[in-house]
Amino acid sequence: MTTENPLSFTELDRRLRDMPDGPAAILDTPPPYRIANLIGGVAAFLTFVPFILIQFMPPERWMVVWAQVGFSVFLLALLPGLARSYGVLGWTLWTWRADQVSQLDHDLPQFRTLLAWLSAQPQHALAEHQRVARLTLAQISVRIGMFTGGLERLGVLPVLVSAWLFLRNWKDLLDMPLWQLLLGFGLMLFYIVMTVGNLKRIRLQLYESLLAEALAMKAASGTAP
Repeated sequence: MTTENPLSFTELDRRLRDMPDGPAAILDTPPPYRIANLIGGVAAFLTFVPFILIQFMPPERWMVVWAQVGFSVFLLALLPGLARSYGVLGWTLWTWRADQVSQLDHDLPQFRTLLAWLSAQPQHALAEHQRVARLTLAQISVRIGMFTGGLERLGVLPVLVSAWLFLRNWKDLLDMPLWQLLLGFGLMLFYIVMTVGNLKRIRLQLYESLLAEALAMKAASGTAP
């Protein structure tokens, strides 16, 4: 049996992205906050530049100002997103029951349509894509475990520790001990990599679940009288 749009992870992801978010749209990061996060990432990189320059030239006052401005921009760019995230978290914890049933009612017809398309695909294609998703998910889980050692449960704490290290040396950033400097930037990098890795893992879990459900539907339709 052939379909107009053959199965591929690209097509599956496109259909998932085209699905309206419904009540869960409040969890999406608005474009202005995404731009702010990007600015914060660039500022974090630029903050590190003076610490590299002092390895090749005498320290100057402008280097301190550079590092202070860069770190200030980094904090100011991330604070709105963090404040919004915790505000949304508090609101969703307060209204979790109503939000959950409303989201489930919204998602049901959307996933019914998506599963109808998947179950129309050849069984061997579904099984092959499920194996690839499962294998990739296992590999990513192992890599995240090796890199974080379970520290992903700390959430945003690494960023807060990094901010504290830089704030306690605010007046003498260029005299900041090397181990604290490496730890501060290492924690920021750790948080970014951890976040990206977990987002990949969540997406792969969704792919695998949908493919498994489509295979079960296909098997049930084949055995139905």
